[in-house]
Amino acid sequence: MFLFGRTICALGIVWASVVHAAADDRPDTANAASTLLSRCWSEAALAGTEKERQSTRNKTRVDLDVLRKVTRPSRSPVSAALRGSIRSVKLNEDQKLIALTLDFCESNGHRTGYDGQVIDYLRDEDVKATLFVSGKWFESHPERGAQLIADRRFEIGSHGLRHRDFSRASKATLHDEIHLTESAFLRARGRLMRKSCAWNVQEILYLQDKLTLMRFPYGWCNARALSAVADAGQLAIQWDIVTGDPDPTLSVKRIAKAIVGQAHPGAIVIGHANGHGHNTAEALKLAIPKLKEEGYRFVTVSELLAAGEPVIAQSCYTERPGDQRRVAQVKKRRRGRKK
Repeated sequence: MFLFGRTICALGIVWASVVHAAADDRPDTANAASTLLSRCWSEAALAGTEKERQSTRNKTRVDLDVLRKVTRPSRSPVSAALRGSIRSVKLNEDQKLIALTLDFCESNGHRTGYDGQVIDYLRDEDVKATLFVSGKWFESHPERGAQLIADRRFEIGSHGLRHRDFSRASKATLHDEIHLTESAFLRARGRLMRKSCAWNVQEILYLQDKLTLMRFPYGWCNARALSAVADAGQLAIQWDIVTGDPDPTLSVKRIAKAIVGQAHPGAIVIGHANGHGHNTAEALKLAIPKLKEEGYRFVTVSELLAAGEPVIAQSCYTERPGDQRRVAQVKKRRRGRKK
């Protein structure tokens, strides 16, 4: 069973409810992934296409009534020691572990894409990652969602239901954004389990069955949002290495340099795989081999947390600490000028 680092262990906090199963109890990651994926999808079906990367605008809204009917697992709130925004993990110097995270954002009136170039590369290189997926993305990409859940390389986290700003959300909206995202995940998981190709496959027993990690849309939060997420039994995961891939002006080399140059044991890297990341796949093709050469091993966020002590703050940000407050001040001044 995974345990947090010495500080957290001293408090007697065991992260059994978050880490889905101990690594020693699971089938080999690569073999498990290939077994279930290859039974259910051909290589051609798994391969991403350029057309899928494209986003479209439409009037489609997520069906809240359908999601509210889904039965969700109950869980205990997060302990006081783990409440807050986790930016990285403090590890022993000899533990060169790093977590790559990718966001799949989607909001009402907008269908984002699927960056198969990113996912295909991670599969080819057998690289683990944690994917923070919007509930609406799961609803609008049922087949791709099932594939991601079936792949044992990937851990799934919540990215809210409709990519709302949690720092400005009402209590009711916070509830829906947190709990109904898990409903969408469970619907996607159910679609996978109902496939005939998944019957009598041992790996079905090890499929992730709940969301224990949350990433705030835009990286923004406040005390109420942090509390709501923790009360729902989820850890709030920030990052400390920003790829900047939503910026179309950033080159492949610049993104790769940002990742490699800032890498450190216990780092959490943020990128995008919903088609809104520019040059993401090509940058990863430069950064990942380089980091492996330097002795780094890619793990999921839960595995990273299990290896050390989380670095926790009571505030959030988009690119660097303090920028959420600055953006809010700019918006307030703009509203004042419009009056």
